[in-house]
Amino acid sequence: MTDDAFGLLEKALEAADHAAVGAAVSGLGDRERRSMVKPLRAYRLRWQQERDAADQWLWGRGARERRAAQGRRQLVYDRGPALRLAGAGVLRGPEELARWLTDRRFFQGPYREGFTGELELLRERDAPWLRELTERLAARVDDATRPDCRLAVLDLLAETGVTPPPRAELVRSWVHRSHNRDVAAAGLGKDPLLKAMVPLLFAVDEVGELLENGPFAQRLVAAADGDGGVLPRAVLLDGVLRRLLRGGRAGDLRGHLRLYTLLEVTTAEAAERVRELTLLLSDAPSAVAALAQAELRRLEEAERFTAGELCEATEVVLFRPERKLADAQLSWLAKAVPRHPEHAVALLTAAGAAFAHSSTQVAQRATRLVVRHAGVLTPAAAEELSVRAESLPADLRTVLGPALGIEVSAPDGAPPPPPPAPPARTSRPPIGSLAELAEETAQVLSVMTDGVRFSHRAEVDPPALERVLAAVVTAAHEDRPGLLAALAPVLDRHGIGPGESESYLRSYTDPLGELCDLLGAATGEVRRRDNGLRRFYGTAAADEAPDADPFFGTRLYQWRTNTERCPGPVRVLLHRLREITFGLAHAPVPMLVATPTEPDGTLAAAQLTERLERAARAGWTPWEYDLQLALLRLAPDPEPRLAERANAIGSPAGDRLADWLSFGAARATVQRPRGLRAIGLRPAALPARPGVPAAGNDALLSWLTTPPDVRRPLYPRAQLASCWPALWPAQPELMAAFVVSALPDLVDNRSNEGSGMIAALAEAPGSGGPVLLLAITLTLSATRAEDRAVAVDALLALAAGRRLDGATLGTEVAARARQGEVKLSRVVPALREAAGSGAYREIWDAVAAALPSALADPPHRLADLVALGTECATWAGAGEEIPALTEYAARPGSTRLLTETRRLRDILARHS
Repeated sequence: MTDDAFGLLEKALEAADHAAVGAAVSGLGDRERRSMVKPLRAYRLRWQQERDAADQWLWGRGARERRAAQGRRQLVYDRGPALRLAGAGVLRGPEELARWLTDRRFFQGPYREGFTGELELLRERDAPWLRELTERLAARVDDATRPDCRLAVLDLLAETGVTPPPRAELVRSWVHRSHNRDVAAAGLGKDPLLKAMVPLLFAVDEVGELLENGPFAQRLVAAADGDGGVLPRAVLLDGVLRRLLRGGRAGDLRGHLRLYTLLEVTTAEAAERVRELTLLLSDAPSAVAALAQAELRRLEEAERFTAGELCEATEVVLFRPERKLADAQLSWLAKAVPRHPEHAVALLTAAGAAFAHSSTQVAQRATRLVVRHAGVLTPAAAEELSVRAESLPADLRTVLGPALGIEVSAPDGAPPPPPPAPPARTSRPPIGSLAELAEETAQVLSVMTDGVRFSHRAEVDPPALERVLAAVVTAAHEDRPGLLAALAPVLDRHGIGPGESESYLRSYTDPLGELCDLLGAATGEVRRRDNGLRRFYGTAAADEAPDADPFFGTRLYQWRTNTERCPGPVRVLLHRLREITFGLAHAPVPMLVATPTEPDGTLAAAQLTERLERAARAGWTPWEYDLQLALLRLAPDPEPRLAERANAIGSPAGDRLADWLSFGAARATVQRPRGLRAIGLRPAALPARPGVPAAGNDALLSWLTTPPDVRRPLYPRAQLASCWPALWPAQPELMAAFVVSALPDLVDNRSNEGSGMIAALAEAPGSGGPVLLLAITLTLSATRAEDRAVAVDALLALAAGRRLDGATLGTEVAARARQGEVKLSRVVPALREAAGSGAYREIWDAVAAALPSALADPPHRLADLVALGTECATWAGAGEEIPALTEYAARPGSTRLLTETRRLRDILARHS
């Protein structure tokens, strides 16, 4: 092929003429293709450069220029599909061509040509080459691949006979193609890929939803049941059971359960798969285990499942915590005992496994079953059941003992030991060398880079961050070249360039980016500029000389606008990091004055006074936000002696400190608005006293007392949420108010935004107020088990510090449960875990406080809460009567709630 011939192809590509491109590359020989490969690659490179230039040119242009440029850009875009077609006819390597054909960069916007032209060109190649290309294409198909390419890969798989790889994207494409009108009319049994793709339905994950909805599952069953035996039923049955045994998300397994139901499995087919069905009973999700249980019960009723196998299955099912499965198993046993009189002893002994079930209702049902058939028990079986009955509640042991003819001994009634006090945290000394600073900086950056959501296992340690900031500021003032040499490997690893970073001012409020900018400013040269920090604080005069960078003001305005949308603690943290960045670049100081002296973030007044004295002697002024944060970190009580010493400093900073020490630090209060379902909180500063600024006089104080916007997310890089309590250590309730607004999403969705702060707030001195308990209540009902575990840790931390008010917690639980804001099915197990870890007295106080209002309008699963109260009352020796409980227990009926209230009433009466 000569250059003139490629020129014809190039003209067709420039005109985006799809038909002309196809004609130019059709029927080429191997030598002709080889001669066109390099020119085609070069043309693609030029086209990509033109496309990127057209995209970038639009940025920063006016509306009229953008409209004119968009038309020129679309002409560049239109050449992309034709370029893909040219590659299908010219390229020789299967791997290169597979990458070429699946590259989405060829397409922008709608494209009507499809993959027909490419398929025609590919079919001109020899069969072995086409098979290799098909394998490469099938391995590269993903959800980002264009639909026409995915469908073409399916056609190539059918034509070449290549075995499809186990890829979920390929299976989804095959299922979606079956909905095509022509394919559906012909029937799934006519699909040439049916036998190859069906096993993949069960071999890959995340395709179960395709079977849950729509007609595909019915068509699959029809193909298996139809004449001709196109698809054996055993393939579907065995595949479904293998997939269920492998486990996975409940949403992914529901489709396979539906397929099993649609197959209408016969007794003979189920009997051949008893082993698989039995294995599903142990640890499969509840819905899967329920299906296996129903199938095995059907086999037992048809005498295809032995009594010995039923005993083994019973032990397995009753070990599980689900009450519905246990009830169904006991119902099955009640029917099976009369059918198998020769195995009645073994069946009843197996039923004794329910005595240790977490549900009192299950234990009560098992007790009634054993008592009903106690006459057939042998002495050995009665002895074994009496041992198992030690875990029964006292009232059930009283019923079971006479029936067995053996006194059932009570278990060791010693309550669990109280939760241990958390280990005392000690302040680490300041960083002493540049090598240690590099190590600590690398660790902080690593934690901030790895995760972006609240997680109590992946948060930045507040003292560690403060030590790094203090050491960086001091080292940058004393030895910048040495600091750059020490941090060079860390900066290179994270792509941080030394030097002033305001030209890269982030407008999307990312604390990781702010910290990177800070480290860059600390290791670059100082460019002293008088109005740098003044413009950041918003105090620069209008007639000051403009900056060398004309866009700095615009970027700073965008940054400020975005930070205004963040909650108060986020604004404080972002402004602190940005202030240090600007200060290091334009007005460095020898040290930070707000570095805490205690692990909880508290700053000793004597230490702050000493720092301000050093600043006055050396003639430098602390940065404004640094000083404001230092004042917030002081203890709230006045210190008149230190106030006199601070007043003698003779600097504006010393005078401000003297005012705070004379009258005590500022305080805030949190109010809940009216409304039954309103859980938003309104923080506000208390009225100012002489010398103490009110909200608005100090920026940080104003931001921290501004109500959060519940419509906005808490934090884009939420690892720094662990630093919130250290911003104002004396006000843990205030920080809890900011996180409460995000917690309702924990109940309804799988978001875990906000839960990571709960444990940190619970460990703060003086915490345990009603706002924090409200936050804990909401987190106890979180969708994720790991979030509920955070709430349990918070309860234990409060209980260990004797700061857990059980009555307030119970009032919140009852109020939220009645309004449907929390689910007792999640709250009660978490509270039971806290009680079992030693906080049983506080949990009993919570249950006792919750019952009066909860019994007036019982929420769903209130019986679980009453059963928990019975356990805790037994441990705590509680004997005070609860009138609402006594009144409710006197009602006629036999519901589970009535049964549990009567048990708790009797326990309280016995202890009184």
